[in-house]
Order: sequence, then structure tokens, then C-alpha cells
Amino acid sequence: MMKLRLVKLRRALLTRHEPESASKVYLAGAATALAFSLIAGPAWAQDEERPLGASNATELSWVVASGNSEANTLGFRNLFHYLWEEADLSWESGVVRAESRGGDRFAVGSEDAFTIVDPDKELDTSRAYSKLRYVRNLSSSLFWYAGFDSERNRPANVNHRFTPAAGAGNIWSDTAELQLRTGYGLSYTAEDLDVDGSNRFAGYQLFYALGAALTDTTALESNLTFDGSLEDANDLRFDWLNGVGVAINDHIALKASLRLLLRNQPALEVISLRDGAGSTIGSVVVAKEKLDSTFATSLVINL
Repeated sequence: MMKLRLVKLRRALLTRHEPESASKVYLAGAATALAFSLIAGPAWAQDEERPLGASNATELSWVVASGNSEANTLGFRNLFHYLWEEADLSWESGVVRAESRGGDRFAVGSEDAFTIVDPDKELDTSRAYSKLRYVRNLSSSLFWYAGFDSERNRPANVNHRFTPAAGAGNIWSDTAELQLRTGYGLSYTAEDLDVDGSNRFAGYQLFYALGAALTDTTALESNLTFDGSLEDANDLRFDWLNGVGVAINDHIALKASLRLLLRNQPALEVISLRDGAGSTIGSVVVAKEKLDSTFATSLVINL
């Protein structure tokens, strides 16, 4: 009964406070990309093969500001990949953490004798995730897969989320210059949210994974994972990563990337309610933002 009331409350809050146009644009873009891949058909030849064995790429970004501003941001992403003749294993993991000064400086004492106090830094963003996927080829154009995603996203009030999934898909190209796959499967989501509590549901999963060599030194990466609930058609989310890297040498590259995380029915949060004078008079329950975006410039170490 409590879960039903929370679902109804979230829907009412989203209808009242959240514009639908933005989320519809993002969802339509994701659906269009996946629909194109479904109806297009394998059109690229199997030219130069990718090298077998293990590879690893680590992306690091760190920004520190001091003086009149106090902030530091750490970004870490690691992608391990192992390729066999008819199968491959990929494991992506990452952390994004940002801290900044918790308010303005203030003085303690009198006008003639005072001490300046700098507030301690407070955590603004903390997200950690892991994506494991095993793919086994059935033919030159078909495969089956099994995967397990986990995530902790404190700003979005997600204490943890686990999503195992399995299904099949198409191989559109698998060469050194172009890799493109689309997958379609079933999933199960188990998540723990701050206000909503535990949530368990069966769902479906769609994804594409694209890697392309634009030039001898420039590579494009684009990955989209789209998850939906079989119990509630409005409960949709996606993780969409796009990046371009430029190689400096065989082991070092620079990369710019944009990650979009959308939850059509975001978690709830409790915020303070204040009167016109700024005094706290209570609290209200509101929905979190639907879309989170992270833009990063990183140093990439390839092994």
C-alpha cells in the first residue's frame, strides 16, 4: 500500500512540476536510434579482423580549484575487454565524485577583531557504477548475451541498483575500423531508494554499442542502454555515452565525452519548506530531476 501511494505521489509531482517535452525528446531520440538499427540489416563487410586477447583503457580526469573557490572533481572510467574467436567479455566501471565549499566564508568576532572561517568542502556528486557483459556469437550476424549492471548514485537518491539481463542481438559490423551491435533482452531490476524504499520489477533491455575509427588517430565511441519496466510503461531509463578520442601515441590519448542518464520516473526526495521570510516551517516531498549529464575531458591510458 505504501509503495502504491509513493508511485501515485511521484506521478502527481511529475505532472505538476516537470515539463514532459524534454524527456520525450530524449526518449524519442533513443527509440529512433534503436529502431534504425533494427530495420537496417547488416550492411558492412567483415574486413580487417580485430586482434584477439585482452585490452584495457583507463580514463582519468581531475580538476582542483583553490583560493577564492574551493572545489575538486575526480572522474575515473576503466574499460576492460577480452576478445575470443567467437565471444568477448567487456567490463566497464567508473566513479564520478565532486566536492565544493559548503557555503560562503564568514567572520566570527567583532568589527575590530575577527577570525575568518572557511566552510568545509561538501560532497556535491558521488556516482559509482559497473557494467559487465558477455557476448557469444551464434553466426556472423547473430549473438546472445548476458550482463549485470550495478550503480550507486547518491545525488539521484539511488543507494544501489542491480540489473541482470540476457537476450540476443545483431552484429552489423565487427572489423578493426567499425564495430556495431544492437541487443534486445529481458532484465530484472532490484533497487533501493532513499524515500521510495526497495523496488523490484521485471523489464526489458535494448542497447547498441558503436566503435568507429574516424581517422588513423581519432576514434568515436557511442553506447546506449535503454531499460524499461514490464509493470509500468512509464518507468523508463537510459544510459547514453558518446565520446571522441585522439591518440597521442600507442598508449596515450585525449578524450572528450558526454554521458546522459535519464530516469522518466525519478526517485523522490524530502526538502525543507520555508516561508517568505526564509524560516523553515516544514518539509515537502518532491521528485528528483529526470536527466543528469556529465561532460568530461580525460587522459586515456591504453594497455
